[in-house]
Amino acid sequence: MKRIILLTLTTLAVFSLSAQTSREEIDANPRIVVPTMTTYTGEIFTSEKISAPKGYRPVFITGYMRHGSRFESDPSYPLDTYRYFTEADKAGLLTPLGKQVKEFMIWNYEHHQDHIGDLSAVGFEQHRNLAKRYAKRLPSLFKGDAKIASVASTSLRAAMSMVGFNQGLKENNPRLNNSMEASERTVGIIRPQKAANNKLYPAEQEKMYKSFLKGEINAKLVDWGSRQDLSHAHKALFTDAERFFAMFPEKKPFKIMTDIYKRMAFAQNFGKLDRTLIDEVFTADERYIIYKHENCAWHYRCGSAAHPILANNMWQSHILVDYIVEQVEAYISGKCDANAHFIFGHDLNLIPLHNIFGLENMPLYFGKGNENVDYVAEHWRGYKITPKAANIMFVIYRNKEGKILVRPLLNERDVELPIKSVAPHFYEWNEVKKLAYQRIAELDRIRKAK
Repeated sequence: MKRIILLTLTTLAVFSLSAQTSREEIDANPRIVVPTMTTYTGEIFTSEKISAPKGYRPVFITGYMRHGSRFESDPSYPLDTYRYFTEADKAGLLTPLGKQVKEFMIWNYEHHQDHIGDLSAVGFEQHRNLAKRYAKRLPSLFKGDAKIASVASTSLRAAMSMVGFNQGLKENNPRLNNSMEASERTVGIIRPQKAANNKLYPAEQEKMYKSFLKGEINAKLVDWGSRQDLSHAHKALFTDAERFFAMFPEKKPFKIMTDIYKRMAFAQNFGKLDRTLIDEVFTADERYIIYKHENCAWHYRCGSAAHPILANNMWQSHILVDYIVEQVEAYISGKCDANAHFIFGHDLNLIPLHNIFGLENMPLYFGKGNENVDYVAEHWRGYKITPKAANIMFVIYRNKEGKILVRPLLNERDVELPIKSVAPHFYEWNEVKKLAYQRIAELDRIRKAK
């Protein structure tokens, strides 16, 4: 089986994907931290208003949404940083600034009691407001007594996001006929990367995937991180950083500092973003180092097929692709009378759709799997793909002759696909479908490679 080379010493040419580099975008927008922890950025990265080709009007919309902002998903996250600072304080190792951060970590720990994994008020409002913007942007789909169907994973945060979104639609038009479902009936479609839900993904394959991430990806990334300079943050927090790190021999210093940054930055997801405190601890260079590390980890976790094990994990999304295609085909054939069908799930399942449908001209993987963290930082900007409340939408347009076009949207932005367009950002539905299934076939080939 081919082995992936994660980090190289070769300097790879990096070309600009947008007007700004990832570093410039991160420095300019305090909300942007690491990919999956960033609160919704759709309002930041807007696209120019475009018009449909003459004679075409929107008739249907479907797509996949990530749940909104939540509390931490694992109780060990707030507990660990609480322990770092309370024990360091007992040992007399905290600077005055370190004592301020200790108070933050105590606050953070206390606010997570009985809320692990829950959707926050911030997350509920993200989806409520997202719905209002879609209703305003596509009014003909959400008028009168139009039917709106929604399904969510059985995760409470996904189901509550679905409720928030539908509430926003109803506030815009109380006459809408909204149906919502979160059940075992569709959870295997919505979360196909989870072996417990998917009979095509045996538990031993999921275990192999997780082991590969730990050994071939994360271990190399932590090794890369250990060579980075976070000395400003060390000195800002601790009177003797070496003694502090010696208190927690089970964790590498880079991992501890990453934990601290992530906890401070993550608090924006339940109502508190103190960028001033963050910037007093971490320099812009240090924040960008942590971004590159986390961004690359998430890229390989579910945004790359550069190895058969990774391709197999992404290939599981063919179940979800089939489901989305079925919704569109049902509407086109007249078997479905709903104007919209929305799916509410998770980052691990949304990200593969980004690759399979080629949004932003994204390939299944870069090169031979030897891309480095700097290359990934520019070419796969996770904060644009999967912030909290991320959404991938396909708006279906039809003309009087019955011809069908699709307009793909990523977090409310018009995006390009690696196929010929009929007009800017409008594509023939059959060609989009063909692209997705060609990529699924390629994933099947890669995952079976030895």
